[in-house]
Amino acid sequence: MNPFLRVMGPNYYDQLIRQGKIIMQSGRVEAFVLSGVAALALSVSPVMAGDAAATSDWQGFYLGLALGGAHSAAKPDTGVVYGTGYFNDAGGASDRDQINPILQRRIDGQDLTGSVLAGYDFQSGNFTYGLEGDLTFMGFSQTQSAGPVNYDTAPASTFTTRTTIESDFLLSLRPKLGYVSGPFQFYVSAGPSVSRFKMTHHYSDTHNGGSSVTFSDSKTALGVSSSIGVGYMLSDGWVLRSDYVFSYYPDIAGGSSELNGDGKTDFTYGSDFQSHNLRLALIKRF
Repeated sequence: MNPFLRVMGPNYYDQLIRQGKIIMQSGRVEAFVLSGVAALALSVSPVMAGDAAATSDWQGFYLGLALGGAHSAAKPDTGVVYGTGYFNDAGGASDRDQINPILQRRIDGQDLTGSVLAGYDFQSGNFTYGLEGDLTFMGFSQTQSAGPVNYDTAPASTFTTRTTIESDFLLSLRPKLGYVSGPFQFYVSAGPSVSRFKMTHHYSDTHNGGSSVTFSDSKTALGVSSSIGVGYMLSDGWVLRSDYVFSYYPDIAGGSSELNGDGKTDFTYGSDFQSHNLRLALIKRF
């Protein structure tokens, strides 16, 4: 017997044999599993290749309806004007520094949306390109208010402010680029967008007997709309689609107003607007 095995004991040789058998058996199991995986891969590959070759036909005109939920927000740039004699500094305090952050608070909210879609796709192999227009109804109407708040410059007097932003629709026209894989179409799009907005601002205070002003401006604003989405071809030209649409309008309102009737401008107005809309659409392709 090998001197090393004699030192390690008579049972060590048997242990080596048993471990060798286990290793060999384990190797046979692993080889069997790997062989099965390879066979499965070989059998599935032609099917996958066939699916890739059988690209769906996405060319043509389509119409659809979509339902969604949007989170939208306006960021007013309303501010008080110095040098008119009404708003000023006193005792180390500033009317502008106190009031402007309140007037410029974000105005946001959530709304259900409904959209009418129409477009046309051209297709070349797995790639599609085209144009899509949609009219989205959202009914955004949100208000940001504060007061009565004591003036820092005149603590015995208070002011109250309220700003409302409204919009009923977004109309967009977006060039579209997509990629088709089997029954799926993945796409991105971006283009101009138009909407109608209304800003209403009311300000009143109790200073020197009290003053108040109400400003209102309605404006048709031009912005940009972009989207990313995926459609799934069902049958007979019907498509189920999910997308995310971002719309941004840099200038939805503007103007000025005077507070105490002295002919001097006391407020200037402006705001932007953005909307994040998640939708699910049912589309019919022709």
